[in-house]
Amino acid sequence: MRTSKRLFLAVSLLLIVSTVIISGCAGAPAPTPTSAPPAKPATTPAATPAGAPQPTKAPAATPAAQAQPAGTVKIGAAGPFSGQLSKIGQDSLNAVKFAVDEINAAGGVGGMKIEVVEGDDGADPAKAATVAEKFGTDSSIVGVIGPMTSGAVNASLPVYQKYNLVIISQSATNPNLTEQGFKVMHRICPRDDDQGPAAAMFIAQDLKLKSVYLLDGKDTYSAGLAGEVEKKLKELGVTIAGHDQYAPEDKDFSTLLTRIKSAKPDMIYMPDPDPSHAAMFLKQAADLGVKAKFMTGEAGYEKAEFIDKSGGAAEGAYLTNIGPILTTIPEAKDFIKNFTAKYGGMSVFAGQSYEATKILAEAIKKSIKNGKVSREDVLSAVHNTKDYKGILGAPIGFNDKGDLVSGTIFVYQVKNGDFTQLKSVSARGR
Repeated sequence: MRTSKRLFLAVSLLLIVSTVIISGCAGAPAPTPTSAPPAKPATTPAATPAGAPQPTKAPAATPAAQAQPAGTVKIGAAGPFSGQLSKIGQDSLNAVKFAVDEINAAGGVGGMKIEVVEGDDGADPAKAATVAEKFGTDSSIVGVIGPMTSGAVNASLPVYQKYNLVIISQSATNPNLTEQGFKVMHRICPRDDDQGPAAAMFIAQDLKLKSVYLLDGKDTYSAGLAGEVEKKLKELGVTIAGHDQYAPEDKDFSTLLTRIKSAKPDMIYMPDPDPSHAAMFLKQAADLGVKAKFMTGEAGYEKAEFIDKSGGAAEGAYLTNIGPILTTIPEAKDFIKNFTAKYGGMSVFAGQSYEATKILAEAIKKSIKNGKVSREDVLSAVHNTKDYKGILGAPIGFNDKGDLVSGTIFVYQVKNGDFTQLKSVSARGR
């Protein structure tokens, strides 16, 4: 009897142990170690150092194909937030943040809050490509505002295309940017072949000037815009008194100004991307007694940097701009009031940066499916923007290349220490 009882207990114990072992093997959750770092995803490419060749083949599974979880969605903001063009860059970044704050305060997009990830490229093409790689490998970023300069956009476009990450530039105007077939490229500013011919038409037909001396700083923006102006001036029979280049870091223009003074042009055309640099040039021109009229591009629309720093030499100067003066647009009244109350002065591209952010947010909202957002859907929604009405006074839509449908240019003049809008010019011929 005792032997039978011992046998019974042994068998019972064996059955209990076996049951526990079988349960563990059948898929019961095992505790996850908390001290070990998470494994790095094998499909995430390493960041590319500035200046290094960009990879030409996309990873096997890029972040572009991943839908994002509900809760927060990220957008990138790329631009020159430090360096020579930091004033323009920082004001534009503030406008992006201002738009996002408004959107989030109103409930976000589809219940999701938007978060801005900054990418400072310093207007340097190599840095811009690195910023693009950083944004591209962050699967939570579904769209980008910027880059702002044509050189930065040109260098980073292949990277954004690789990751299928849509961009909306508020200020990159070089025509070639939308002629290369990159589907991610969009901009809400007219191109240089809108602005250049418009400036030339104003010089020849409104001011009726006979000779122009052109200058550019060798960068993509100023060389491209000056080239478009020169081409149209020749068509209109205006004499090109000269076309010289200078370096962005130049501070002494005496040799160049002596040459210009000898040529006796009616006008100097200088589309410098740095308004304080153009102001320095104007001040030295006045000191040397150069009497020619002066015209620059949209970057000159900076009172503190261009007018004030010129010491009065900018009085009477002309400039072309990619949009009207915001204070003339009723739809922009609240934006101007609230933005200046928070940040003070407003930069040339603040309105465009705000508008681009609102357009991207609308595209994200349209792309939400089951609480998730994918890059492909955001790209498609941005590209199909045809009649967005915001603060710029005219509906915004993109054509098949990603260019702004409208190409109207506005001419300003410095009068009594401030900018006065003279007229609008449309020279679109493509």
